[in-house]
Amino acid sequence: MNGLYMIHKYYGELLMLVPIVVLVWYAIKNKTPMQRVAPIMLDINVLIGALVLLVQKVPVSVWHPVLMIIAMGIGHAVAKKDDRKVVLGAWFVNLILIVVGVRLAAMGVGPLINF
Repeated sequence: MNGLYMIHKYYGELLMLVPIVVLVWYAIKNKTPMQRVAPIMLDINVLIGALVLLVQKVPVSVWHPVLMIIAMGIGHAVAKKDDRKVVLGAWFVNLILIVVGVRLAAMGVGPLINF
């Protein structure tokens, strides 16, 4: 596989830790820096994933990009929120979405996108 695909794959696996870090950071510190940086990290990997899909024509489950875009939207929606319950709940949902999305991509479950 090409380097761009490998970057997307390994960076994506690393991103599964980001919601956990945000949850722990916000639960302990109750400060916002991590919840503002984390959505940008998701943006970068979604962009790399789109490039992999369009340039390298790697087939992927249709649910993988859908779940990642939803996670990205949730991350941006709570980036400037101060309500502790909202932020923790949103990043818990993001954790589930990211883990399920990465697992679906690895297993190739569902209809495949192949340009």
